[in-house]
Amino acid sequence: MKHMKFFIVALLMAALMLGASCQAAELQRAWMEYEDYSGGRAEQSVEDAENLALIEAMLLRAKDNVAKLDECTMNCTLFCMNTDGDIVGFYCATDGCPYIYSELTKTAYSLGDDYDAFWAIFDQVREGMGFDASSFFDLDNED
Repeated sequence: MKHMKFFIVALLMAALMLGASCQAAELQRAWMEYEDYSGGRAEQSVEDAENLALIEAMLLRAKDNVAKLDECTMNCTLFCMNTDGDIVGFYCATDGCPYIYSELTKTAYSLGDDYDAFWAIFDQVREGMGFDASSFFDLDNED
């Protein structure tokens, strides 16, 4: 529980209560940058309030995880800027691992059940990846 409190403070730089649905999100902007080993790049910025609130909620729900990140390909960086202008960065796995790594807390977190929704928000990055993302991102399965 103490780790979760630290994560919330580190991520948002302030105490955050998500109980009131009308409360504005603390995130002002989020953007993701992807670069693969062959020089392929993709970028996406999120500034609409609905998606920012979703990203914020996903990050708050993420659980500490002692993941072996050396087994994951971490080719994306997610940057989150709060309303005070403070920026927190997360490395994101791009190979199907559900993990993000906070530069601030030096901790790996699992997106858990939010994994597919997270990548649905960052669909432009997912589609711009330099490999067949469909092998890892089965979000639009129309079987």
